[in-house]
Amino acid sequence: MVKVDLNLLNIFVLKVKKNSIQYEGNTVGDIITQFLKEHKDLLDDSILSKNKKKLNPLMVILLNGRNITYMKNYKTKLKEEDQLYISFPISGG
Repeated sequence: MVKVDLNLLNIFVLKVKKNSIQYEGNTVGDIITQFLKEHKDLLDDSILSKNKKKLNPLMVILLNGRNITYMKNYKTKLKEEDQLYISFPISGG
């Protein structure tokens, strides 16, 4: 297992009251699962999937600046010192 920083952005910071949390895991899914186990009671329905076991698919998850959707999604392997970011999608002008 590797140590990874999960960096929280926008609504996640407001709900969890932290900017970053360190976890150990082998895949993006390992890290997100740990985060949800610890904090899902603080997250609302717009952030969680219908069964409340995963993040809403609209949430943006970045690994070292790259969207995991274009990698292997939750099965993306992690390396020591990787930086994960989760964000609520925001748009505007």
